[in-house]
Amino acid sequence: MTLDEQREWVGEQFDAAIAASGVADGWFRSRPSLPWSDKGIDRDGVLNMLFPFDCGSGGRLIVSLLNTSSEDPIAASENVRAFWESEGWAVSNIRSYESDPYFRADGEDGAQLAFMATAEHMSLEVVTSCSVHGTVTNWQYRDEEKNEFPEMRPTIP
Repeated sequence: MTLDEQREWVGEQFDAAIAASGVADGWFRSRPSLPWSDKGIDRDGVLNMLFPFDCGSGGRLIVSLLNTSSEDPIAASENVRAFWESEGWAVSNIRSYESDPYFRADGEDGAQLAFMATAEHMSLEVVTSCSVHGTVTNWQYRDEEKNEFPEMRPTIP
């Protein structure tokens, strides 16, 4: 995937899990604090700040959203888990305390999703599969017109 495709995929996964959770409002990225909503400016604020983390010979995006609303986090977690299972993700517990569920979903391509709930908050994490596309491995060299940058800029001796 290109960097833009990874960002788009992250947004799709957030939207699907949030819809499944039944808690539509109150989601945000914590550092820096940015809201997640249907508004383009909110979505762009979160997605356009994502840059790849190293994953061997490529890069992947890793991002979390939090929700501290007064909705029922335990019920939301049950909804998300059931949704991911219905979508064919391999879901397993990271921690299996009934009062604080924390589980992850693994894709065949190495992508991961995670959901954690406590009485006070919920968090949703999305991790893309590792990509070796030039826009991911050399993202810092991408030009301002957002042209794909298939090769590194030459170094000056």
